[in-house]
Amino acid sequence: MNTAFTPISGNGKTGPIPTSTSARETCPETCPFYDAGCYAKAGPQAIHWRKVTTGERGLAWDAFLAAVRRIQRGQLWRHNVSGDLRHTAGKINRAELRQLTAANRGRKGFTYTHHALTGHNVAALQEANAAGFTVNASCESVDTADQVMTDHGLPAVAVVTSAETRRFFTTSTGRRVITCPATIHDGVTCSTCGLCQRADRDFIVAFPAHGNAKRKVDAIIADR
Repeated sequence: MNTAFTPISGNGKTGPIPTSTSARETCPETCPFYDAGCYAKAGPQAIHWRKVTTGERGLAWDAFLAAVRRIQRGQLWRHNVSGDLRHTAGKINRAELRQLTAANRGRKGFTYTHHALTGHNVAALQEANAAGFTVNASCESVDTADQVMTDHGLPAVAVVTSAETRRFFTTSTGRRVITCPATIHDGVTCSTCGLCQRADRDFIVAFPAHGNAKRKVDAIIADR
């Protein structure tokens, strides 16, 4: 499985920061958007993702780690614009996550995961976050994200319906929710925001469904 590394992204959402893309095999089949609703299955990112998945693009794991180590110290970067953490049958490869966390040392890497929060996976994510590589647990409701943060001490994000227009709101327990600023403000990108990289935050970041698949995402969220 290859992992592509882009030193300066042209993605309008991330802004000009380093990014990566992992092969589709890294995505867990338990992800509710695995078969439908995944934003990365459309547009230019989909073309890039397919080529990484087939091996036409990207780097072997050791070469990818070397690329991460070449990122300037203190630089914000996003792992997996599409793709997820490497795994075997849904069990996160903890050794490789440790290698990535070590390569990231001194840098501000962040990513998201839809892997099931089993005991093994939670421990792997807690370790990575504590060591400076931020992995957000991706959830399908703000209340689920709230519970994940309370029960496991992990940073969490939530996909919300495309109809969500509030900038700030709270969960049923009163935890703060901030809608991704890049989705509601012109000129804001990951490069100028950085909220998702803050592993110790006490609030949830919400991402309204968007793009060509937003109706499918809305339906999936409504059914959960």
